[in-house]
Amino acid sequence: MSNKDKDVSIFREAVKSIIEIMKNASKPTIIYDTIPQINLNKQEWSLKERAKTVYPNVIEFYNEIAHLQSVKKCLDLMIERDFPKYLEMIITDNDGKLVGNPDYKSFLMSEILGNFVNMYLDAYGFEVIEENFKKLYNDMIAYVYSKYREAVIVSPLNNFEMQNLDEFIIDEYKVRKLTEWEMIELIENGYKLGFIFTPTWGSIETMYCVERILQFPKRHTHPLEPYLSDFITLLRLSKSGVVGHYVILHYSKTWRTSWSISGPSQDVPISSPSYILKKSDIQPLTLFWGQFNKVKNYFPNNMKFALRWFNKSYEELETYDKLLDLAIALEVLFGSSSRLDLYVSHFIGLNKDEKIELNRIIVELRKKRGAIVHSGYCSVEHDFVIMLEDIFRRSIQKFISLLNDSSYKEIIRDIKTSILQ
Repeated sequence: MSNKDKDVSIFREAVKSIIEIMKNASKPTIIYDTIPQINLNKQEWSLKERAKTVYPNVIEFYNEIAHLQSVKKCLDLMIERDFPKYLEMIITDNDGKLVGNPDYKSFLMSEILGNFVNMYLDAYGFEVIEENFKKLYNDMIAYVYSKYREAVIVSPLNNFEMQNLDEFIIDEYKVRKLTEWEMIELIENGYKLGFIFTPTWGSIETMYCVERILQFPKRHTHPLEPYLSDFITLLRLSKSGVVGHYVILHYSKTWRTSWSISGPSQDVPISSPSYILKKSDIQPLTLFWGQFNKVKNYFPNNMKFALRWFNKSYEELETYDKLLDLAIALEVLFGSSSRLDLYVSHFIGLNKDEKIELNRIIVELRKKRGAIVHSGYCSVEHDFVIMLEDIFRRSIQKFISLLNDSSYKEIIRDIKTSILQ
């Protein structure tokens, strides 16, 4: 028998022994609760009662299990195979100081063997079947010996639709439909995928999500929002339509012992136009991502803060708030407020007529912005905000394309020169 087969055999015997004790000492409990039932054909969910079998937790039998020879042998094997090192286990005292010659066995008992048995019982029950055991064992081994912890982060895309596409991938980002499991977890945790008509029934308007698989150190976590923000900005800069993401579902790619949801349950205003991605959009989107990704680390502060205000405009509920955000974004981008009308029109205007129209829009923007700032309110039409979004979008796209060969200061200098000509 090879060492690998011996290891499998030792783990199998430990798991069997633990489950046998639990089976003889207790019975599973049937509980009744409600769970969202997903109907993708009708794009709706409703709460349905279910009978759920709940098995006891390994921790309840710790004293009996700890004395089993098969368990002791399994714990010795994990120490011999350097599980603590690969899992980056650190044991400290009450003062946070490292413990000398730490005893890892109780932690291995909980994190590996205990989780293994609990996960097996939840999935398969008391009967240990070789095929089921090997599947979970292989997941566990992959988790232990992987250099990093692979985590899946998924964020629903509000107000987003795809036409003639099931999914698409740009670098490490994948846009796809939410799985049924993801929908259930999101709904159970208060995230609205659409309209809620009654406490037990609602629609599913948000079908799509952006997914990214990350590698983290096993004992550390990081804020997740920055790992998706560039992609959301890309979508917003590439074409019109209001797309938002607020909640992030986070779980391990293998050995899924836990998952988490972070972020507030907010919605893109339903009056906003949907962001519709078509097959014909993929090539220009991919090309723009290549340009964006190439120069994003060299963005000057003006461009960084301009993008910050542009993205903030997508979170606003009122059109005049959107207008203020976009006005700031444009002023910061061009580094000017007094002659923004000339800067914009000479930078993106393709002919005399378009320059005149752009000048008119920016002058109107200045009037509306002044009215809001000085009197607290101004009537702002939604179509006017859409025009401002498009002006910012075209402007920063041109900045990004020019940054390959020119600095930000050189671009601004060239704009000033063109105004004087």
